[in-house]
Amino acid sequence: MKKMIASLTLAVIMAAFVAILPAEVLAHHGGVSLGYGPGSPVETNSSLTLPEGGVSLVTRVEQVEFKKYHWAEPENKDAFTFYSLGLGYGIKPYLTGNLFIPYTVKTQDRLGTSYGGGDLKFLFNLGFHYDPNQGLGLNTSEDTAISLESSPKTYFAFFLGASAPTGESHNHDQYGEEFERGMQPGFRSPTVSFGASATKQVTHGFTIVVDAMYDIFTKKDDFKFGNEFRADLAGVYDLYVKPGVSALEGILEVNLLNVAKDVDEPAGGKVPNSGGTILYLSPGLRFNFPPMSLGFLLKFPIWNDLNRKDEQQGAEGLEAFRGIISLSAFF
Repeated sequence: MKKMIASLTLAVIMAAFVAILPAEVLAHHGGVSLGYGPGSPVETNSSLTLPEGGVSLVTRVEQVEFKKYHWAEPENKDAFTFYSLGLGYGIKPYLTGNLFIPYTVKTQDRLGTSYGGGDLKFLFNLGFHYDPNQGLGLNTSEDTAISLESSPKTYFAFFLGASAPTGESHNHDQYGEEFERGMQPGFRSPTVSFGASATKQVTHGFTIVVDAMYDIFTKKDDFKFGNEFRADLAGVYDLYVKPGVSALEGILEVNLLNVAKDVDEPAGGKVPNSGGTILYLSPGLRFNFPPMSLGFLLKFPIWNDLNRKDEQQGAEGLEAFRGIISLSAFF
């Protein structure tokens, strides 16, 4: 818990720094997501786009505390901390480009800490909407970074992204041996991501957001991380409203993650004790104080079906919890 408090404190400090600048889980890596403010979840991707020429800055910290088992002693994975700085730019009212700059700290009992910059990630979202009176159309200026209050429209987005292998990927433990691939901040090879989302205010003060994403990992040095599919469903409810903005919102998300087996060709192909399916239940809060928005989320694995579960300490689905704090600012 002390680590969680320290990480959240650092996140607030980082976020405050980002806010004064001039005007998307995973055991392997921290998530990044597009949540732009009122009506947006924390982990599930919102469908909204930025205004043309608009800029968003987002800082995020994700703290992962793992369950420990006697059979994994004395080298239990202890905790991972993922920091991310995101920059978004409105290319057109219907097209937003995003750059995410990660930094990772991973601690393993006895072996020490692996830390450094992660892989840069680029993500574009194409936004459109359905109007009951006018049908489908690309987002215009009136559809960007809006409040969903009383809007009859349903908003959609397509996502396409890729990462560059810029992260540290050859860190060594305190004995001089190279950490395993899952303990490295970077992946050594590019990844490709694509997906879609939908956002709709279904009743006064209550918004539903749903998304699905697929991440494809590429092979490097005869090793390939398993591809990942995720599907998220979130409800966002106004708890307190002041004129012009939903000041406090309650969030409840359900996050499904499926991870394919890693492939290690020198070891014989697919790694049998890797991958599986996990379901998370994630309550949270969002505080909106324009032009900024602060989100908190706790993710609890409530069900999993892992391959050789008793050999996967430190993997997705075997966390005690994941805690996320994210602060965004808009210009």
